[in-house]
Amino acid sequence: MNETLQQELLQELPEFRKKTQQFLNKEISMKDYKGFSGGYGSYAQRGGDRFMLRLRMNQGRLTKEKLQFIVEECRKYGITRTHCTTCQTVQLHDVSGDVLDKVMEDALQCGIVMRGGGGDFPRNVMCSPLSGVDPEEAFDVLPYAEKTGEYLLSIINKYSLPRKLKTVFSNSKKNETHANFRDLGFIANDDHTFDVYCCGGLGNNPMMGVKVGDHVNPEDILYYVNTMVLLFMEHGNYTNRARARSRYMQETLGAEALKAEFAEKVDLAKKNLDHKITVEERTIAKTGVVHEALPERMLAQKQKGLYAVSYHPLCGNVAIDKWEEIYGVIRDMDEVEIRLTPQEGMYIINLTYDEAMQVLEHTNDGARTSFEASVSCVGSLTCQVGLRDSNGVLYRLIEACRPYQFAEGVLPRIFVSGCPSSCGTNQIGTIGLQGTVKLVDKKPENAFKLSIFGNAEKDNTRFGEEKGVILEKDINDFFIRLGKMVAEDGMTFEPWTKEHADKWNALLAKYL
Repeated sequence: MNETLQQELLQELPEFRKKTQQFLNKEISMKDYKGFSGGYGSYAQRGGDRFMLRLRMNQGRLTKEKLQFIVEECRKYGITRTHCTTCQTVQLHDVSGDVLDKVMEDALQCGIVMRGGGGDFPRNVMCSPLSGVDPEEAFDVLPYAEKTGEYLLSIINKYSLPRKLKTVFSNSKKNETHANFRDLGFIANDDHTFDVYCCGGLGNNPMMGVKVGDHVNPEDILYYVNTMVLLFMEHGNYTNRARARSRYMQETLGAEALKAEFAEKVDLAKKNLDHKITVEERTIAKTGVVHEALPERMLAQKQKGLYAVSYHPLCGNVAIDKWEEIYGVIRDMDEVEIRLTPQEGMYIINLTYDEAMQVLEHTNDGARTSFEASVSCVGSLTCQVGLRDSNGVLYRLIEACRPYQFAEGVLPRIFVSGCPSSCGTNQIGTIGLQGTVKLVDKKPENAFKLSIFGNAEKDNTRFGEEKGVILEKDINDFFIRLGKMVAEDGMTFEPWTKEHADKWNALLAKYL
């Protein structure tokens, strides 16, 4: 963030402070305040007396300096609850209204931006969390994601978008950032080019993206970003917020017309704008001793002798004590930083083997299996628009299953959203749950829609097939029975559903 932008954002804070006080004085409604505050990365929580503040961590990079800020700021203002999001940001929760703007000002001074963390703005540009250190990546896409983030921040106050705009970069076919079904996504190819997709998205009426760029030269990516912004402003729905996401342009224009207009606008931009970029190749000077046999959660980087440690706090929730503990461990380690994942976890990267062993010791309170690394949005106890307590449901489910000590793979990773907004990315889960209501004897009961076999990988991308509705009170029993059945047959979940389809379908029929 350059100094000019920093000063512009600081100058906006008095107006934010004024509106927040008006809301606390009940002079403006929750709805009106949400429409204003979201653009500043803040929303009132359910009940209206406490607030969430979303700290944009550019490309999911949480440096030691920014981690230190989170620890010190939370200690200073008595903030004890944080949440890692599916958009690679950190949310501070239960913030009091009288310190909200103070935290925002301090964050800006530290180079942390909140602007556009919510509301109708370009959101945090996402990036594969292990970009630059992943041995299996096509190439390091982080420098290109950073350039895109800088560009979008430079125009964040210049344009009025119909709704939010999510831009992401993927360094491999693992497609952790869901690049082929976001508003704008770039997927790296082995020949150091990008395939580009636009107008996809989750939520109501999820849609796969439309491919608008094939083997695009990386130096040209900002022409595609600029085109997406202008196309969204021209064809996005400014009158109906429910249909104001970019994916609905597939319906209004048609996929072929959308591709044709996108290509035309990119060509025009290349003639009239100077948006070519160059990036410097990054190198890590640090070295370490190579170890062949690695413990669980430790991954070898492509830099020989360096390692990353995976840590998934349960349900994405991190107490400030844990942030402080992690900071104390990595503070004096050279070139070490945290990379937030789109699945509410993190990697601590650029560790020697001995350093990685220290980090492992201090992060053993997290997920023990891929099932325990399941994903959930914050849920209705915090979110003012949430239907179900998705976060609580997932936490209680993990606790209920732990006594059975199901082996890795017996239960799949699940994705839980409290409402149709799909912040928990339920459509891409092997099992997905989305909050809803079910009438039982003409009385409404808490429930979740259940979908199966979603997949985000590029070569096998699909949204989950909705199978029915399960009552919230039956969720623990369903998964425990499922785990027992799979374990008794000595298998893991997905092969079991194929080999024992009769048992699987009977279990679904019993609960849905």
